[in-house]
Amino acid sequence: MVDDADFFFSVILVPNGPNNTRMKKSSSPKKVQGFQKRKPDAAHYFVLDEIDRRILRALQQNGLIANQVLADEIGLSPPACLKRVRRLRSAGIIERTVSLLSAEALGYPLLTVVRLKLDGPTEAMMHTFEARMMASPRVSQCMLIAGDTDYILLVRSRDVAHYQEFARRMLKVAPGVRAYTSEIVLAVTKSTTELPVDS
Repeated sequence: MVDDADFFFSVILVPNGPNNTRMKKSSSPKKVQGFQKRKPDAAHYFVLDEIDRRILRALQQNGLIANQVLADEIGLSPPACLKRVRRLRSAGIIERTVSLLSAEALGYPLLTVVRLKLDGPTEAMMHTFEARMMASPRVSQCMLIAGDTDYILLVRSRDVAHYQEFARRMLKVAPGVRAYTSEIVLAVTKSTTELPVDS
């Protein structure tokens, strides 16, 4: 039984109760994913000049800026500006343009950091777990990491009870999950999608 008074700081749940003493790091190699496994693409060979960097700074602040306005801001002709933006997209430096939504306005103000350990992770087990997390819209990030923890998740919820329902349904009974901790985020002091584009 979890004491609600402690829930806001750290909740440690061990789904496989009888095995809760087996917390040593698995010797099984983790699957390499994402950028670590990605083959070199055009972005790796693209050389940014200062005009490109100015375009990227402007687009990171406002992805819907009109080409004419962007061209005026950068000091290019509209055709030259549009050509540069298209070149940045084709090189993969600009991956996509999206709208960033307000979690609070949509009714999901609670952010939880979940640190999760699998029970002797195998390739198949990791694939199954990742597929479950990919299928859940409330999991905003699922990160495979090095160290004693296998995954870190960022989960959005309406409130604590809503998160507990998610944890019971998606984590506690999930195949292969040995243990996890849940940490409620009290305040986000910095959150940005912008990347440094300095030379």
